[in-house]
Amino acid sequence: MTVTSRNNGPAQPATTRPGELATGLVEELGLRPIIHAGGTKTTMGGTRIDVEVRDAMWSACDVFVPVAELAKATGTYIAQITGAEAGTVTSGAAGACVLSMAACMTGTDKARIARLPDTTGMPDELIIMRTHVGRYTHLYRRAGARIIEVGTMNECHGWEIFSAVTERTAAIAWLEGPGIRQVGPGLREVCREARRLGVPVIADVAAMLPPRANLRRYVEEGADLVTVSGGKVIGGPQNTGLLYGRADLIAAAVANNSPQQGIGRPFKVSKEDMIGLYVALRRFVARDESAQLERWRRMLEPMAASLRGSYPGRVEIRHDEHLFHVPMLVIEDVATHCGRSASAVSAELLAGEPRVFVPGDDSRDHLTVNPVSLLAEELPIVAARLADVLG
Repeated sequence: MTVTSRNNGPAQPATTRPGELATGLVEELGLRPIIHAGGTKTTMGGTRIDVEVRDAMWSACDVFVPVAELAKATGTYIAQITGAEAGTVTSGAAGACVLSMAACMTGTDKARIARLPDTTGMPDELIIMRTHVGRYTHLYRRAGARIIEVGTMNECHGWEIFSAVTERTAAIAWLEGPGIRQVGPGLREVCREARRLGVPVIADVAAMLPPRANLRRYVEEGADLVTVSGGKVIGGPQNTGLLYGRADLIAAAVANNSPQQGIGRPFKVSKEDMIGLYVALRRFVARDESAQLERWRRMLEPMAASLRGSYPGRVEIRHDEHLFHVPMLVIEDVATHCGRSASAVSAELLAGEPRVFVPGDDSRDHLTVNPVSLLAEELPIVAARLADVLG
């Protein structure tokens, strides 16, 4: 591997293909890389970031600036593109969840900030609809919150949410994401009544991009704080997120966050990652969204045509606002036609050679191929492995 040198710094790899250096290092560690057909799945390494983003991050290694100043400047840009009063960079949407809860409980009160997760003497209850309780709800507890669930898995009325408001209420949570059931009042209605009661609403919408319009939608509908992942379709570093909304609450989140010594100190975001997210956001808002979606669709068409000729179940490309936010290849009725579950087929693909990650959903009995992290030359490999395992 040839390298070029930088003054006063480590050698920069001159790669001939994406990931060449890292592939060798991964293999040196005794691991086998995967072909990532799961989109932006964090457990499989997130998504592919653009060369321009990588170059910016590499360059940022040699530039020093007070981290708080860089965070403020990046947050100002986040506010600009989202229509919020203020914004800040976080350690993923998960970090944003913890900080949003902390902000609602402490404000900028230094004594309260220093006590978290001990919430003695401060409002610490978070009201959430039962259908919105999920794998990440516990993150609010990290800040010391007590979760108050309302409604059932089949319905939730506005009066159930608002009758739960007491002097102990710090915030109301709203969760929206692909496949999340919405059975209660809409966000706009929740925000309108919550504002009347003086209670902030936190909207966790980490994976609700595209469409790009969603960057502004939740603020426009009244959310006081909005959390979004920076490492998914935005294409920023995997460990970055966006938190934006009311200026006073963002100031409180910043006061709780690194580089301060509050509960967010472990959620450090490096200067390189802040610069990377900034460049990724600029690219994301400037991109022709329709053209990008169509490109992803076209990537999947040859694979769909090939599988339709060999697999007896339904194979189609889907794109909607509920479950498939980008065009995805959906392979249905897996258990029926393969004699084993979708998750078992997924595990077989991951264990084989080459390793391919295609998510399997047993509840829907389907496999999904997401093109966001795939290279053109990987598509026929994924198609061949699917045909072999499904056959």
